[in-house]
Amino acid sequence: MRSVYKERPSFETEHFHLRLVQLEDAESLVECYSDSKSQELFNADNCKGDFCIYTTNNMRECLFAWLKAYEQEAFVRFAIEDKTLHKAVGTIEMFGGDIGILRIDIKSSYEEELYLNEIVDTCVNNFYDLFSVKIIATKAIEKARNRIKVLHEAGFCLSGFYGRENYYLRSK
Repeated sequence: MRSVYKERPSFETEHFHLRLVQLEDAESLVECYSDSKSQELFNADNCKGDFCIYTTNNMRECLFAWLKAYEQEAFVRFAIEDKTLHKAVGTIEMFGGDIGILRIDIKSSYEEELYLNEIVDTCVNNFYDLFSVKIIATKAIEKARNRIKVLHEAGFCLSGFYGRENYYLRSK
């Protein structure tokens, strides 16, 4: 069986290279995590902070924690690297369990159907087996219209997920 924690998988789409985050991503990722339009779309449910990050040092600390969690096989944070710019413009978090939880944090300028389709399709086509889950759940608030449209087109349905609002689920 494949193990996401042994393989360090990466994925290519037309516009992105999705790979494990690196400490070197701090400077570029702070642009995403300090973007007020992006911040309101982040899913920080059950997290210690809100992921509103304004300095490279704080972003580096966050990246260090994410890499530590990866070593402990708790979850994976992939960088969403723009292949043209050669810099991270967001992240994808995924972890397994009964239901896999997917978080997509991306700069607001990339919160467009074209880019979101590439990301969601990559997750749908790879993450069920990679994380050994039968269902993927992700959060999208009402304001995230492009994201919701892409999720619907990919087969996600709005669901009351453990009493939480704005979660979309998709079965394998």
